[in-house]
Amino acid sequence: MADIDFTNKNTIVGRSQEDIAKYKEDGTAYIGKVVMSSGENPVLGRKVLMDVSRPHVVLVCGKRGGGKSYSLGVLIEEFARLSPELKKRISVIVIDMVGIFWTLKIPSKQEKDLLEWGLTPQGLDVQILVPKGKLDFYREKQIPVDGPLTLRAGELDITEWMALFRYTWHDTEAVLLGRVIEDLKEKMGVRFGIEEVISAVELDPESDSLTKQALKNRLEMAAQWGLLEKEGTKIKDIAQGGKITVIDVSAYRQAIGMEGTKDIIVGLIGKKLFEERMLYRKEEEMRLMKGLGRESSMPIVWMMIDEAHMFMPKDEPNIALNVLLEWVRVGRQPGWSLVLATQRPNKLHPDAISQCDIFISHRMTAQDDIMAVSQLRPSYMHGDFDKVYAEMPKGKGYALLLDDNAESIYTIKTRPRLTWDGGVTANAFTK
Repeated sequence: MADIDFTNKNTIVGRSQEDIAKYKEDGTAYIGKVVMSSGENPVLGRKVLMDVSRPHVVLVCGKRGGGKSYSLGVLIEEFARLSPELKKRISVIVIDMVGIFWTLKIPSKQEKDLLEWGLTPQGLDVQILVPKGKLDFYREKQIPVDGPLTLRAGELDITEWMALFRYTWHDTEAVLLGRVIEDLKEKMGVRFGIEEVISAVELDPESDSLTKQALKNRLEMAAQWGLLEKEGTKIKDIAQGGKITVIDVSAYRQAIGMEGTKDIIVGLIGKKLFEERMLYRKEEEMRLMKGLGRESSMPIVWMMIDEAHMFMPKDEPNIALNVLLEWVRVGRQPGWSLVLATQRPNKLHPDAISQCDIFISHRMTAQDDIMAVSQLRPSYMHGDFDKVYAEMPKGKGYALLLDDNAESIYTIKTRPRLTWDGGVTANAFTK
């Protein structure tokens, strides 16, 4: 393990010594403090700052209720606190699987805790996008949301349509759907919606009435979701420099007939961001060659995915998997970062684990999960993860932080949230 410099006031993780000398603490996120002692009331030391100016793959894990989503919220808050110059160069997109991050708009009421850390409550100007079919419910309950997320139906390829309904090529409906989509793309390009797909199914001369009716039923159900339209939400409205966009997919999580919807959202948005950013990275290079600033019309992108094992499973197919693996493997050059949060690292694809360069783990007790992250153990780390977790303070918010760039390991306590924590466990009391 590399020697840790205890003389520095703050510790910066994920950043080279060259960048630390050049940029100092600019472009970093304040995520917590180093734990200096053990026991029930550990002594806290230096601030821990995480580099967010360059691409990273970050893994945040921990057992249920251990602080995983809380840490994700802290990191989101820090992007909102960046200097205006850096902030406009970064877009943050959050895939919210539980529907808890709309509370980022609301200031925390834990003012005493924040004061002890030199912080003050603050609500964030975040964009919350929800399923169109649920928009009226959110507004009726006065939950602050900004609008619906819709996808352009014509941009889905046949594999994505099949994933949407969990079809395989053994299903006669899939064969019909593939024929219809191909025909519509030839005639209309991408300018068609579900209504046109349904009409084309009804007019198909090759399929029997039972197959047509079965597919029509699925398409009519999909139309009620309000997700697929002729004109979807533009990618430039999702990935804007200086903007944090939360995409709430919690309504699609277990809804019957809608199981593949969240996967399509992540897969399609991930693919479009991948393509756009790859193109605009060339624009940046041309500007640098001409002696101009490193700017482009497309910001660098941080995508944060809660319950990431559902989109990047290790032992089953998922339409989003290959897209996200590309982010993991080649993201540094074009400027893609991923923050993957999960309570089940043993279910996460091993490539996602092995490629992460910053690892934040709250307490884990399941041996399968400990074994999964043990492959992160590099040559500079001595001892077993079991021992590290056993020695970690048991209070909420404590975590192990591994910085592969500096080859250093710390035990930290996450700083308090500036915004309302929507991930608190529900209970039966009314106050």
